[in-house]
Amino acid sequence: MFSFLKAIPIRHKIIVTTVFMMLFPMSVSGLYFYWSMSSELTKNAEYNWSQLMGQTNDNIETSFRLITDTSLHMLSTKSVRTWLAGDTSGESDNYSQFVNKSEMEEELNYSLMFNTAWVSKLISTVYIFQNESTFSSTSRSTKDVNIVTANNINIYNQQKGLNIEGIVPVPAFYNDNVIYYARNLSNIYHPEQRLYLIIGIDENQIFNKYAALLEIPGAMVYLLDKQGLIYSSSNKTLIGNKVDSSILQLSDKSDINTLTLDNRTYMVAAKKISESGLSFVVCIPKKQILAKLSDHMKNYTLFLLLILLVFLVSTIFLSLRFTRFIKDLLRNINQVKVGNYEAKMPAYADLELNLLSHTFNKMTSEIKYLFKQVYEKQLLLKETELKFLQSQMNPHFLFNTLITIGYKARFSKDETVYKMVMSLTELLQASMYTDSKTKITIREELEIVNFYLYLQKMRFEDKLDFRIEVKDEALLDLYVPKFCLEPIVENAVVHGIENKMDKGTITITISEVSHSIYFEIEDDGLGFKTDQINQDYVVHSERRRKGHNHIGLHNTNHRIKLIYGEQYGITIQSKVNIGTKVAVLIPADKGENNDV
Repeated sequence: MFSFLKAIPIRHKIIVTTVFMMLFPMSVSGLYFYWSMSSELTKNAEYNWSQLMGQTNDNIETSFRLITDTSLHMLSTKSVRTWLAGDTSGESDNYSQFVNKSEMEEELNYSLMFNTAWVSKLISTVYIFQNESTFSSTSRSTKDVNIVTANNINIYNQQKGLNIEGIVPVPAFYNDNVIYYARNLSNIYHPEQRLYLIIGIDENQIFNKYAALLEIPGAMVYLLDKQGLIYSSSNKTLIGNKVDSSILQLSDKSDINTLTLDNRTYMVAAKKISESGLSFVVCIPKKQILAKLSDHMKNYTLFLLLILLVFLVSTIFLSLRFTRFIKDLLRNINQVKVGNYEAKMPAYADLELNLLSHTFNKMTSEIKYLFKQVYEKQLLLKETELKFLQSQMNPHFLFNTLITIGYKARFSKDETVYKMVMSLTELLQASMYTDSKTKITIREELEIVNFYLYLQKMRFEDKLDFRIEVKDEALLDLYVPKFCLEPIVENAVVHGIENKMDKGTITITISEVSHSIYFEIEDDGLGFKTDQINQDYVVHSERRRKGHNHIGLHNTNHRIKLIYGEQYGITIQSKVNIGTKVAVLIPADKGENNDV
């Protein structure tokens, strides 16, 4: 035995001893943790459930309190007081009864106009009965009015036969989904004659109050009276029937009890609803309450096993002296992270480690080659594009030609053509001669916009109108990125005004908001659906298709964010056939640094 132990390498002995010393206390602590947490989590689950039920019960009680207050308000109206103090015998003329009935109905509708219970759709019907054939009513029920009236007459006859004083809740009929709330008052001079107020409560509204409890699988909820009649339930088919006697016995208990139904154990809690005399009973399967406990313990066990596994692997890893390789690898990875692709792993005596080292070195070499290849391709592409643009036309020749045409038009006394040619020349010079000074004053940017809008005005004539409003002239001396407004104005013309049948207007407003400059470019053009674009509205494809080759909104927005930060940029609001509003927000730039 001892010779066998001596034959085991010291490295393995350290591993086994370390694992045992770690596993034993973890097992003991795990058992203790399971016992303590199971007790604590059970208490917490019952407490949370009790709190949720208490809140739900309060909500239901508030609803019934609203009904009670509403009934008192309805029975205090002038027409009801007249009936209570008047002659309600059969000897009173039909006209007086009709007038009194009409007044009751009018006051009933008026009192419900701003009533919280009515507005929140808690109340679905209200009937005030003088007798079976004489009543005032109002209803928001979607059911046939004859069926609704017949149900209320049925409730009236039931209550009349019982002759009960005060408030009497009445359970819903099967498939009726209305809880009836009855109240009666006696005539002062004829006590045997009573006025009955019957309020129909939408059972679905009561159901919504406790619907959150039904998220627990297998939960059962009942709203019932002392006799066990069910007024509302998670199972609609039980409404109007009697609840199981074992549940009824627990409806008077204030603490949480255990009940077995159909071989399933339930935790049962009940609370009284003081406003109605009803009880609110909730039955939750016990296994659902403890389900989270099992999940927590499973996660804890997996966590302990994971810790043990990590510790075991780490111990073996250290015993095999892999730490040098890890340090070398991490050091070289960090070098690659900062862009040093010359980083190389050293050679190792172990075959596997040497293979990893060789693979890493090969990978960094390939990355370096790919970066170099992509960079050279981009330079070549830009150089090709530049040469292509330069080969299209000599700009000096173009400008000289345009200026010659302009002065020729002026000598011919055609001032309109002269202004158009000179505006086009200025616009082309602004767009083509862009050096490192990529910021210009707002005044200069507006000149570019004016050149463009003037040309478009000549094109569209009376179809296009524009206005530029500057809230403070001092803002014109602040700086903006060059060509940050012209693409937006161009977009308003092309996509808003160009295809519009009647006259269109573009309004440009410049103001200062919280030390920032706020530009608003608004048109009353065709507009578009905002769900078709994102905030960085891309118009490149449409512009290229129509020959508009200017900087797009996307590029302008991206450029502003690069210069000033993510909090600045372009926002778009648009409605079809109403127009588009584009807002540009940049900081108040005084031009200390005009180079991007």
